[in-house]
Amino acid sequence: MDENNALILQLLREDADEVMSAALGKGKQPEGLETDAQVSFRLFLEELQNAEVILNDQRMTRSHQQAAQLDGDVVAQSQKEEQVAQEDRNLSIALSAGDRPSETHIDLESPDIDDDDFDFIEKLSCIYITGIDGEETDSETYSCDETDIIFQPESSAWAASRPPRRTRRKRACEACGDLKHFAELGQAPCQHEYCQQCLTQLFRGASIDETLFPPRCCKQPIPLDRSLIFLDPEVVQQFRKKAVEFSTARRTYCHNRNCVTFIPQTQYVNDTAICDECGCRTCITCKNTAHDNDCPNDENLQQVIQLARDQGWQRCQNCWGMVELSIGCNHMTCRCGFQFCYICGARWKTCTCEHWDEHLLFERAVEIDARNGAHAQAPQEQRVQRVMDNLRINHECEHERWTGRKGPRRCEECRKVMPVFIYECRQCQIMACRFCRFHRL
Repeated sequence: MDENNALILQLLREDADEVMSAALGKGKQPEGLETDAQVSFRLFLEELQNAEVILNDQRMTRSHQQAAQLDGDVVAQSQKEEQVAQEDRNLSIALSAGDRPSETHIDLESPDIDDDDFDFIEKLSCIYITGIDGEETDSETYSCDETDIIFQPESSAWAASRPPRRTRRKRACEACGDLKHFAELGQAPCQHEYCQQCLTQLFRGASIDETLFPPRCCKQPIPLDRSLIFLDPEVVQQFRKKAVEFSTARRTYCHNRNCVTFIPQTQYVNDTAICDECGCRTCITCKNTAHDNDCPNDENLQQVIQLARDQGWQRCQNCWGMVELSIGCNHMTCRCGFQFCYICGARWKTCTCEHWDEHLLFERAVEIDARNGAHAQAPQEQRVQRVMDNLRINHECEHERWTGRKGPRRCEECRKVMPVFIYECRQCQIMACRFCRFHRL
C-alpha cells in the first residue's frame, strides 16, 4: 500500500513540475509576480510535499510498531538477564566482604502482555497505523497486520503458555447492539464494550448527572486514559472539568446568579473564592458575597433549613445537599457519593441509630408484594412480613443478581417508564432500567 501511494505521489509531482515549467517558460507576466495558475500549482506542489512527509511518517511509525511487536519481549528478556547478572555480581561482592546479602528474586520468565493491554495496542495500531478495513471480508478473526508476525526465539515454557493472539474482527456494542470493528469499541474493566457514540454518551452523562460519575459499568469505573481515542476533545475537556467539581467536598459556586460557576479550590484566597468567569468574589463559608467581618445571616437559606426540619429532610455533610427518604432504610447515599445515616446525618456506621423506619419498611413491602400478590397462595399478611424480613437482611444490597419483568414498569432510579422490559434485583427487589443497572447502581 505504501509503495502504491508513493508511486501516485511521484507521478503527480512529475506532472505538476512539468506543467509548472511550461507555465514559467511563457514568462509574459512582470518579474516577481505569479499568475493564478502558477500560484495554484505551487500550492499543489506544497500539498504533495506534505503528503509525502505524512506517508514517510506513517512508514516509520509502522516500522517502529512492527519492531516493538517483534523485539519487545526479547529486549525485556535480555534486560532481565542483565539484572540477574548484576545481582550475581552484587552477591559475589557482598560475600567477599563478609556481608550478609539481601534476598532478591527475579522472574526469568518472559513477560506476557495482558490480554486487555494487547487488545488496546491492536486498536491503536489499527486506528493510527494500518487503518480499519472495510466490509470486504467476513472472517471471524482479524489481525491488524496483513501478514502474521513471526516472533523471535523465545523460551519453550513461555511459548507453550502464550495463547495465540487473534482478535475477533466484529463485536457488538453492549448498549446499542450494533456490530462494530473491534478497533471502534472501547472496553470497560468488566470486559463490556461500547462504540464511540455510546461511550461518548456515558462520559457526557457523567459530566451532567453526578449520580453517573464516574462513568462506570458493572460498578467498575471506566478509565479515561483508555477512552481518549474514542472521545472528542470537547467531551474530554468538559469531563475533566466536571471531575474536579464532583470530587470536591463542600463546593463553592459563584454567588452571582447570572454565573453560578463552580470555583475550584485553586482559586481560594484565604476565605474567599474568586470566579474565573465573571471575577466575582464569594465567601467559602456562607457562599454569599465576600465580606470582611462575620458571615451575615442568610434568611433564604434559613427558610430552606427550617423547611427541611419540618419535612424531616436530612443534609449531606459532604456537599450540604438536601436529601429526602421515601423508600428503603436509613442508609443514605448522596449524589456526591457520601454515605450517611438519615436520622442523625453522621457518616454511615458511625452511629447507633435504627437502620429502619418501620412505617416506611411496611409501605415498601406492600408495594413489592403487589407485584406478585395476584399469583400468591399465602395470605397477604404473611407475604408482606416475608418481604419485610428480606428487606432487613438485604438493606445494604450490592445488586449482584437480577431477573427480568415484563413492562410497562417504572425505573426506580431515573423514573423513566420501560414499556417492554425492566430489571428487578433478586435481593432487594428494586426495579431499574438497563442503563441504571449498569451505569448508575
